[in-house]
Amino acid sequence: MLLKRCFPVVVLLFTTAAASAQVKFEAKYVESSKWETHRDSKTTQTLTLAGMNIDTKSSAFAVIEHAVGQRAADGALKVEEKTKTLQTEISFPGGKIEFDSANLDKKADNPLLEPLLEVFRAVVRLPITMELDTKNKLTAIKLPDGEFEKLPEAAKERFNPDVMKKAMERANDFLPSEPVKKGETWERFSEMNLGSGQTMSFRTRYEYEGTIEKEGTTFEKISGTALDVTFAINGNPMLQVTKSELKILNSKSTYLFDRTLGAVSSSTSKMQIAGPLTLVINGMELPGKVDLTIEESTKRQK
Repeated sequence: MLLKRCFPVVVLLFTTAAASAQVKFEAKYVESSKWETHRDSKTTQTLTLAGMNIDTKSSAFAVIEHAVGQRAADGALKVEEKTKTLQTEISFPGGKIEFDSANLDKKADNPLLEPLLEVFRAVVRLPITMELDTKNKLTAIKLPDGEFEKLPEAAKERFNPDVMKKAMERANDFLPSEPVKKGETWERFSEMNLGSGQTMSFRTRYEYEGTIEKEGTTFEKISGTALDVTFAINGNPMLQVTKSELKILNSKSTYLFDRTLGAVSSSTSKMQIAGPLTLVINGMELPGKVDLTIEESTKRQK
């Protein structure tokens, strides 16, 4: 009789303990390990200026190799990243540009677009080395000695060490800084560098959704929703924005985190941004609006 009375209490205590379990997310780098990341991305945009629609589309597929070194005596660690494959296509009014790393030296049909291909060639040609401290905090991003100076001007913004460092820091910045329980949320601010002084800044809310089984592995699932966006142009005298009222129409991202590896195993995201803005191009003010959709997926391959 006593056992029957105690049993519901035991079940209740067990359920409460399970519900309050917290998970700590920690990025790890296993010494001497190697893997690949496969990344697909696609963007579609309609920019309307003075009543005229300007449609652009782009798609890209990349395979990136990662190699972790061994820690030095002071705890420092180096991680090298090299783009093994890059295939991209960009279409715009009146033309299209294609790049395939399998045919690296193919020239652009339009010579005016050749500088863009130079950027893609540099992405494939140059390895990037991340330097981490003993706590895996990123301290520097480096190219091979002397390579930055050899880059064409069109590629120097893409390979600016400070720009690359900020981009790398954002890769894991979405993770919660403290242990979280299922259903808990947190927010992060991030910035997307669009080139030519253009940036989009986002406020995103993330939620820990618990564990999920996939392909025989247990992952921690995190979802994200972008709440708002701001658009700015800095340091470009030929192009300025005087008004921007862009809104997030829809947004959804999902991350599957492998706690054993200490890394995101796969991710998917899709976001639509739209709204009015006013641009100043070569001193001429042009009211308009934009409708932009960005999609991306990544998968870690062992």
